[in-house]
Amino acid sequence: MGKSIRVLFLTFLLTIMCAAVALAYNPGQRTIKLLGQTLNSDKHAVHLVVTQTIDMRDVLTADAYSKLPDAQKKRTSRTEYNEHNGISAERATIIDGEGKIIKDTVNFCKGGYWYAIDYLHKTYDRVPELPGMSVPFAETLIGWFNVRPTSGFDEAKGYDYDKMTKGNNTLSFYFEKGTDKWVGYETAYLPMFKVVEVSDVVDEAVFNLPPEDYKQVADPAMRNFANRLMERRNK
Repeated sequence: MGKSIRVLFLTFLLTIMCAAVALAYNPGQRTIKLLGQTLNSDKHAVHLVVTQTIDMRDVLTADAYSKLPDAQKKRTSRTEYNEHNGISAERATIIDGEGKIIKDTVNFCKGGYWYAIDYLHKTYDRVPELPGMSVPFAETLIGWFNVRPTSGFDEAKGYDYDKMTKGNNTLSFYFEKGTDKWVGYETAYLPMFKVVEVSDVVDEAVFNLPPEDYKQVADPAMRNFANRLMERRNK
């Protein structure tokens, strides 16, 4: 076989292989499996950790960025979800540009109450549990599939994606190219949330009640959310 024919044959074979990989997953197929199985806490326990970094260098002009104190130049959030049998806990940690933890909170339902604990300030709040207070991670996203997803390959990120679009908002799930390995998700206008860990081993410690020396202080965000749920229920 001549050299030119071999090159042509290999090029053709590579094209066929690439096309086969591209067609291996239908739009939304990987994400539906992810939300319906891997992250479905009705079927098994779910432990999920994601991080997101917001670098003000990407938002501000160079001059405005240079005037910021180091603490405000970057912010990294770490969110840990632990879910099982309809019970979920969400722990959120935020670290500033100097590496200082500026937020460390957890919220969960237990014993008929919804707790919000602030580990930095050694405070907590609790209100009677209402339906909708503790929602599993997958359930907060599954509603996006009321619209038809699209799929493709993001050249800049180097990942395959499933994308849903509602008006000006988008939600994209990213996977390693040609596989169903989930690496993160992204909402419109915000940096990507990267998956650090996903397993079926829950960290039970996040459901611990606040220590006795923690002071109960009203959490405005928690109380406002509870009030909205009450208003919705009474309609």
